[in-house]
Amino acid sequence: MKIAIVNSFFPPWRGGAETYAQNLARQLVARGHEVTAVCANDPMTAGEYHEDGVVVKRLHLITRLYGTPLIGGLSRELSNLEADIFHANFPSPYIAYNVARASSRRKLPAVLTWHNDLPAVTLGARILIEAHDHLVLPRYLRKYKRIISTSPTYAERSRILPKLGSLVTVVPNGVDCKRFHPDNDGSPVRDRFNLHDKFTLLFVGALTKWHRYKGLDILLEAVMLAVKAHPDLLLLVVGDGDLKQSYISLSQRLGVASNGIFVGDVPDHLLPQYYAASDTLILPSKDMSEGFGLTLLEANATGKPVIASNVGGIPSVVKNGYNGLLVQPNDPVALANAIARLDRNRREARAIGRNGRRFAELHDWTNTASQTERVYAQVLSNRS
Repeated sequence: MKIAIVNSFFPPWRGGAETYAQNLARQLVARGHEVTAVCANDPMTAGEYHEDGVVVKRLHLITRLYGTPLIGGLSRELSNLEADIFHANFPSPYIAYNVARASSRRKLPAVLTWHNDLPAVTLGARILIEAHDHLVLPRYLRKYKRIISTSPTYAERSRILPKLGSLVTVVPNGVDCKRFHPDNDGSPVRDRFNLHDKFTLLFVGALTKWHRYKGLDILLEAVMLAVKAHPDLLLLVVGDGDLKQSYISLSQRLGVASNGIFVGDVPDHLLPQYYAASDTLILPSKDMSEGFGLTLLEANATGKPVIASNVGGIPSVVKNGYNGLLVQPNDPVALANAIARLDRNRREARAIGRNGRRFAELHDWTNTASQTERVYAQVLSNRS
């Protein structure tokens, strides 16, 4: 089968949809398929690359509109690309529209993975989203033969997906259980940042205005509350973006600058060390913009407990008290109490981490690829 996976970006660009596209593509190649990934070129130069058997066509990035990349030559590339099926990724209306158009024009089936609803991060974005959802989205969404939701919870809670009925199918995200493993050595990170006597919290995410929903400001407030009774806490923040300095300033105003280390971006090959060096990962997302939370699976695969907000698709990933703790979103007090609970009860934390590893093993990328392959087969069978 010749599969074209189309996404805004592709690693080394870091993001949940990018991790999904890369790992799905690799696994499909391992299963004997020909896979081409089409994306904007950032952070590399435009051109054709060959990575782990995947042909990656990085097209020239023209500009961004509310965080969405506009890609030069995308329509032409989709018109000429040899493929049996298109696989687009949302929340990029630009990608989804162009793939739907190419699918219709070339009479080739297309599926769409709906990672999350469009986030209304500004007033202008909210107005555009309302116009898109009511006027534009219906014109291209029905051209897709199947919409993949990455969690049953998000399929139920999304403002769009419940309206699509049987068009929606659930295929959970995955994790590389070999790369993220309890045996990984976190000592280089613990030595570098002198973490050996600290209860270490980890946050992994982009620090951009388009990712405010990740809730790092809520986490910093929770750290301020928690350190009063647990002064051994230290927060590692992995990620970069235009809001990094504002978060650093917030930590200073809250009086927890000495309890936080802003690491910046970390190379992919070193990321497992940061999970291994931490005691728990925290994902304090604020709203429905969080469709899944891949970092939760990565931490669980490393044998670490997680703390996350009961919002978006997260409740499909975190079973409260089993592989992590769920708290209400936008509640620093509840988040601080959850942090304190794991710090006080290290035995419970280790048990939750062991459960997390078992949970992650059920969600290896091989399973995601197998289920996605079945979706493709069903779509192509229906077409014939």
